[in-house]
Amino acid sequence: MNPPRPLNIADVPGRELVTASGERLSLARSLSGPFGLRGLLVHHEVLLPGRRASGLHFHSQKEEASSVLAGQPSVWTGAEFVDLVPGDFIGFPPSPDAPHLLVNRSDAPATILTIGTCPPDDEITFLPLPERG
Repeated sequence: MNPPRPLNIADVPGRELVTASGERLSLARSLSGPFGLRGLLVHHEVLLPGRRASGLHFHSQKEEASSVLAGQPSVWTGAEFVDLVPGDFIGFPPSPDAPHLLVNRSDAPATILTIGTCPPDDEITFLPLPERG
């Protein structure tokens, strides 16, 4: 195996995430694949205004954390929306007490780096979207 080589995120092919109902979500780049990472998910996501990264959900086993690189997205923390700014970092343990949702309620794109574990027995539970989500 050759040693890993750095890559520029802009050179990684991206794709638009879309829900089963056709709602357009984030523009995502998987940074795990180019390095052969199987137990760690690393996503670089751009949330255009009015878009969200996923549905409101929590995990049974998976841990997730997100860092805001640019823009001003908001996160639903289970009780309220909290506005974020570049440099903010937030983590989500696997628990029904930690439902989460990242959404861009601003007028400019937001860029987020999300890192998570990839346990094979993880179960995702989706919840109804909060108002203004």
